[in-house]
Amino acid sequence: MANSLTAMSPTYWAKVMGKKLYKTNVFRSVASFAEQATLTEGQTVDRPYRSDITAETYVRGTSATAQDLTATSDTLTVNKFKTILMYVDDVDKYQNKWDAAKMWAEEAAIRLANIIDAEFFYETLSAADTVDDGDLGGTNANGITVTTANVPNIFATINRKLDANNVPLEGRYFVISPQFKEKLWLYIQGKESLLGDKTGENGNIGRYAGLELYLSNNLTGSAQWVPANNPSDADTITINGVTFTFKTSIGTTAGNILIGANTAATIDNLVALINNGGATSDSGVSNVSLSTANQRKVQQWVAVDGTTYIEVRAKGASYMTVSGSDSADVWTAAKQKQHLMAGRKKAVDLVIQHEPDVKMDSTVANGKRGMNIMPLTLFGLKTFNQGTLEIFNVEVRSDAY
Repeated sequence: MANSLTAMSPTYWAKVMGKKLYKTNVFRSVASFAEQATLTEGQTVDRPYRSDITAETYVRGTSATAQDLTATSDTLTVNKFKTILMYVDDVDKYQNKWDAAKMWAEEAAIRLANIIDAEFFYETLSAADTVDDGDLGGTNANGITVTTANVPNIFATINRKLDANNVPLEGRYFVISPQFKEKLWLYIQGKESLLGDKTGENGNIGRYAGLELYLSNNLTGSAQWVPANNPSDADTITINGVTFTFKTSIGTTAGNILIGANTAATIDNLVALINNGGATSDSGVSNVSLSTANQRKVQQWVAVDGTTYIEVRAKGASYMTVSGSDSADVWTAAKQKQHLMAGRKKAVDLVIQHEPDVKMDSTVANGKRGMNIMPLTLFGLKTFNQGTLEIFNVEVRSDAY
């Protein structure tokens, strides 16, 4: 006997749709908004900085030499405009159980705030100094391999460098990644009381060694690719799931990179595609546009051309995954980094000229019975001259976690 009674079992819809998990935004806890009132209109504010003067010995009856006084322009510009366009048809509006427009509009506002957060933490790379492996007795410019043994050394180095820069004790903080938090947790052996009381600020997880601690999944990650020679036809590299293919003939496949006359020329072609947001930089002559989905990823990347290597920085992606088809072309392990931000609050200035909001409008005029949903935010960031001395780029190896 083989009963078949499935058709008699009804399907019921849940009262609510599945929930999503979002990154926690930390920028409001540590940023300075001092210039926000200035830029309610316009796009640029200038905060010039002065040259230093030095006290010197005065000799009785002898003319002193006047010291030059100079002022240097230092500007913050509101130049980042972010949006997400969505469309919901009226047919779906009438037939769906849930309000799609409302739910995705709410998510869009969160996603835009996440972008502001990621851009804010990219300012870590504006710091005048780093805390890296060289500060802990290793190799300069390499990332630190974080262990339970060297966690206190990292905190001590941050405080020493802040002290050396005459940065006041008040308002010092350290924004860490989940991976760094794990090492810290193991070091203090899970004794949460050692982190003190939390402040209630977004991302705050307590205090240690005089630094307010914040947890973020929106820090910047970077990786450095060093090809042994000019790539061969069909060689590939993959960065955070986006594949680039090197070709002797450019073709039309998304992500193709033309192999140049030498390694430097090939790297130029790759850098140009990434820094153009994943869209071809020259109408498909030296590179081919990525898919729309991958362009949206790459828009948050910055490629640095090192002639013999390329460094790719991903805003809001502190844990990068990289690979390549040619084993001789290396992703340097010590250069796969998370860039943690340490410093003093309000060292980095942020102006949100237009907070993330959502507008909806009918599409009937375009021949579609439905609604366009389009959020928008306008903002700008700047680590002014003094601020570069009040923050540190704490470089730790992500491959070692």
